[in-house]
Amino acid sequence: MPSVLVVGATGMVGASLSRQLKQQHPTWPLTVYFRNPQADNWFRNVVGVDRIEHGTFEDAARVRSLAAEHDIVINAGSSFDPALSQAIVDGLKQRQGGSKGTLIHVSGGGNFIDRRTDGKYSAASKVWNDSNEDDIKKVNPSMLNGAADRIILDAGNDGSINTFIVNQALTYGVAEGPLPSLGVGYKILTGNAQSLGFVPYIGDGSALLSVIHIDDALRFILRIVDLAVMQEVIGSAESRYYIIYGERVAWKDVATVLAKTLHNKGVFPSPEPRSVSFEEAGEGEIPKLLGSNMLMQGDRSAALGFKATARSILEHIPEDLESHTF
Repeated sequence: MPSVLVVGATGMVGASLSRQLKQQHPTWPLTVYFRNPQADNWFRNVVGVDRIEHGTFEDAARVRSLAAEHDIVINAGSSFDPALSQAIVDGLKQRQGGSKGTLIHVSGGGNFIDRRTDGKYSAASKVWNDSNEDDIKKVNPSMLNGAADRIILDAGNDGSINTFIVNQALTYGVAEGPLPSLGVGYKILTGNAQSLGFVPYIGDGSALLSVIHIDDALRFILRIVDLAVMQEVIGSAESRYYIIYGERVAWKDVATVLAKTLHNKGVFPSPEPRSVSFEEAGEGEIPKLLGSNMLMQGDRSAALGFKATARSILEHIPEDLESHTF
């Protein structure tokens, strides 16, 4: 009976994953790690966790210590924090006993943007396929989530721990848990729009974005947890890197539905999105996403039974944002 630590348990993935994991395996000792003690009652009374620990991702010593005490660590908290990933890896390496520790890491599809700046679809853009280990070997620190992924892949290949990475597309749906969250994808899209005063897309907006519903993602992550426990871990770390997505949608289509939704909620006076240049699309990494194609293919995941069943993000956006206050 493995002990499990969920890091980032109050997030969009972490809260639902904790509850479903405890439902599926009620006898497994489950520890959750998060910052806000206001969430304690929900995890204690709704989820029925065995242990609650408070702390931040930046507390490397604390994370290392907790990882060393558990058989499995699921990092559902941050896909782009290499220091956090390193602390978990180091902790799992320090475990006592004969069996290797296991890290299941939730990464993000931002790794696989083609870095166009014109917002156009291109048939020549690379489609990243998890069944092609050469594709996964190309994951590197220059990618949006690549620095963390690279640390984990290297640890899995040197044999010090068992590693599994689930790379999920931009995630939509309603988060469960004690601290309602839009999730990273919606936070990026709505936060950027609010800072600009309108919903942008770049150029003609034909570039394609890969997306996945939270429920589809959770089912597969739980499948990987069972795989990590029930089957012998063999092969390269790249062979345990899984890509999951539900559909590909044009950025302009996403922007059009989002703009209408935010207008209906009184956030913006206009229900129309606005075509802008790369330089006008926002700050930081956001223009890189809006200008790019994110083309993901999960043949390896499909071979394990992954199949998306959720309705399109274009149908979900008004529903998902209905109760959120901006």
